[in-house]
Amino acid sequence: MLVAFLISFFWTRSVNKNGIVASSNPASAGAVGPAAAGGGQAPMMANVQATMKKAKDNPGDTQAQIDAAKMEYQIGRTKEAIDFLKQANQDDPKDLSTIEIIASLYFDEKDYTSAEDWFKRALMIKPDEPELLTELGATFIERSPPDPDKAIGSIQLALKINPKDAHALAHLTEAYLLKKDTKSAEDTLSRIKDADPSNKMISALQEQIDSLKSGKQVVIPSETN
Repeated sequence: MLVAFLISFFWTRSVNKNGIVASSNPASAGAVGPAAAGGGQAPMMANVQATMKKAKDNPGDTQAQIDAAKMEYQIGRTKEAIDFLKQANQDDPKDLSTIEIIASLYFDEKDYTSAEDWFKRALMIKPDEPELLTELGATFIERSPPDPDKAIGSIQLALKINPKDAHALAHLTEAYLLKKDTKSAEDTLSRIKDADPSNKMISALQEQIDSLKSGKQVVIPSETN
């Protein structure tokens, strides 16, 4: 979805012909435990402690902050990982990769207000990146209460750049579902079917459109496999 940096350091989240494939399981970012430590937990813990100490002792060392963030994420401490990444951002505020990762981690932590802020920071650097515009829109869909109008505004900007982006179209369908705009939801779903007939989100979105038509509660489907 974002950059090779993010994929190799944290988790795999990619947009493909089947929709979104996301995993925030630390195991997907690299094994942590006795096997990864070369045969024992003590060497692994020593490596963790050394990495953290180096970062804390050298706040101006961007790579040290990134290494510590990676380690924190791998041991399941996402909030601490974000703190180290924020320090890296202070050291190099124009590094887009770091900003994107912070935004995505906040999103996975369900802190959608903070995710919105960091996606907007990323867009200040790269305003024509459709995936960033789509993810920004998604923050308005996921929050409680949702703000579908803001979601639609951001996602429509992404679709001006790539009108056949199935990921953006899926989120746009969700936003119309939240607005109870059946016609727009159906029209957008038709665009997904044309652009990507095998997309796994199609059946879930169709089910929710049918629910809306019958007066049942709409539940925004998860795109996580």
